[in-house]
Amino acid sequence: MKRLFIICLAVLLTAVGLVILIEYDPGYILISYGLYTIETTMWIAAVTTILLCLALTIIFNFSFKGLRRGLVMSRWFSNKHSRRGQMKAVQGAIAFIEGNWAKSRRLLMHSAEKSDSPLLSYLFAARASHEMGDAKQTLELLHKAEESTSGANIAVQIAQAEMQLQSGQLEGCLAILTRLRRDAGKQPYVLKLLQQAYVGLHDWDGLSELLDDLRRYRVIDKDELHKLSLQCCHSKMTALVSNEAEPARAALLSLWKQQSKAIKRDATLAAHYAECLMTVDDHAGAEKVVRAHLNYEWSQPLITLYGMIDGPDSDRQLIYAENWLKDRNNDANLFLCLGRLSLRNKLWGKAREYFENSHKLAHSSEACAELGRLLSSMGEHEKSNQYFHQGLLINVNGLPELPLPR
Repeated sequence: MKRLFIICLAVLLTAVGLVILIEYDPGYILISYGLYTIETTMWIAAVTTILLCLALTIIFNFSFKGLRRGLVMSRWFSNKHSRRGQMKAVQGAIAFIEGNWAKSRRLLMHSAEKSDSPLLSYLFAARASHEMGDAKQTLELLHKAEESTSGANIAVQIAQAEMQLQSGQLEGCLAILTRLRRDAGKQPYVLKLLQQAYVGLHDWDGLSELLDDLRRYRVIDKDELHKLSLQCCHSKMTALVSNEAEPARAALLSLWKQQSKAIKRDATLAAHYAECLMTVDDHAGAEKVVRAHLNYEWSQPLITLYGMIDGPDSDRQLIYAENWLKDRNNDANLFLCLGRLSLRNKLWGKAREYFENSHKLAHSSEACAELGRLLSSMGEHEKSNQYFHQGLLINVNGLPELPLPR
């Protein structure tokens, strides 16, 4: 109350002071512009100016508030529109996961039309079309996805390559991925897709060139890379033996020299390499490869294969194998190998002894068959038939007990 009294008193004193000033000297202002003149006292001009400023301030405030309300309403409608688009995108994604391709494509296309960032909606709609087998619609949606967002061409091409790979269009997939491979450091997934495309096309030369990049950019782990290298080398060897013997032999030797120690030490690959050499009549090379590997690491398939090799020096080959017997006198496959090498050296008695030892250690059909044909050639037909009979029973995994005529 006291403060209000002081304020009123100050206003009255100010008013009295202004009245005294106006009576003392009202002042004079003349404004002339062209043919027009304005004459007034200084105090009226001052009051008019103050009122004009207040009016402009009020008008500006009302205009600003109206504009802000308009922006708020516009933003609200825009957000509502965006929320609807997002909801359509979520529903489309759910339908995609559920495998409802037609519904997913419809919702995602509707979402893309209402979204500020429609790239993902177009891409998933394209995938839905691909699952429906609609190739034309798939390409149209991929084109829209590329146009919708700048810098999205690589992502769109990768998506297209994935779909072509899935549908078996390997040549088209390979063409896209080959273009994208130039920037493999930034797009290592391209190398992964290239690997699958090369395997699908049985392009082992292309896959061989890709192995270094797969290793450099760590696209796959070491174990998978090793398996892939083995598969690649194995398949290239198989392809080479279809050529004429002499060029194939040279190509096989060159290919084997290019392989790392880890690849050469794989027993399965070494056996395949030796078999390929035997196919092109290089038994001497096959014998060296198998013997070197057996001296490094024992392998049952390789010792069996060693007995199949018709080396240039069968006597020395038998001596090598008999040296292994010192440390492995309970290996049925080694005895089988020794029996076959003895036959190559026409040592019939020794061959029979080795085959019988192999049969005692493991009742295999191979040992029975070798004994059967050896004894048949030696005139012991009854024993020969017994071994052939045993071998047949081994192959059929036994027969049920049934009554038979005496």
